[in-house]
Amino acid sequence: MDFVVSKVAMSICALLVVSVLSGVLGNDILFSKVDELDTILTDLSIVVERSVWSACEGRTIWRVPFLSDGASIDISVRDSVLSAKSGDRFAALRPACDTHTWQWNGTSLNATCVSILDASSPMATSSSGHALEIRTQMVAYEDQNRIFAFVSAYS
Repeated sequence: MDFVVSKVAMSICALLVVSVLSGVLGNDILFSKVDELDTILTDLSIVVERSVWSACEGRTIWRVPFLSDGASIDISVRDSVLSAKSGDRFAALRPACDTHTWQWNGTSLNATCVSILDASSPMATSSSGHALEIRTQMVAYEDQNRIFAFVSAYS
């Protein structure tokens, strides 16, 4: 009788372990697409921030990756907000520095001009397999030179 009871107890334990593991992995709790989108946006934000904090002009090409399951991502930049969308999942992040999607024409700028240009400029977008260009440029801003980050689709 003890033999039968021990086999039943072991079977119940095995079923509990399998049900717990299938619940975690089956419902995408362990590997969430939203978490993956957040990680990708954080990586992009770090690239933008380091470009600005380097305090020199330059250009960086950042390739938009695919998700780990092969799904495509759409990245967009508007009003200093980075956003990512894949299927029905969405994530957004604001870097520690402003990002702009317009082209500077060499004129001196102030806060009002920059906010008007930001509001009227198109969104910069790219998707997996393509890239974004991050340019840092010294801009005449309120009687000083200041590094600005400009983001555009790279073709």
